[in-house]
Amino acid sequence: QITKKLDLRGNNLKVIPAGAFLNIPYLTHLNLQHCKVESIEEGAFRGLGRLVYLNLASNSISVIYQESLDGLSFLQQLILEKNRIEEIQPGAFGQL
Repeated sequence: QITKKLDLRGNNLKVIPAGAFLNIPYLTHLNLQHCKVESIEEGAFRGLGRLVYLNLASNSISVIYQESLDGLSFLQQLILEKNRIEEIQPGAFGQL
């Protein structure tokens, strides 16, 4: 079976490390809503070139780093509502 949709909603993740999803490259949908995420390391989503939907709503994200969303070239929907975003670094959305 190839995993295409992953719903981790409501877990306690705090940090999404670089390369966190490298072993599941066929994902098209990823839900990380209400996961208490505070930080997304640069390269966290590398390898998810097929991802079209990413939900990061209702977390505690304060900074979107330059390469936090790197590798998401096919992303069509990014949900960031209800976070504490204080800074978006230049080029953070450059790969989208």
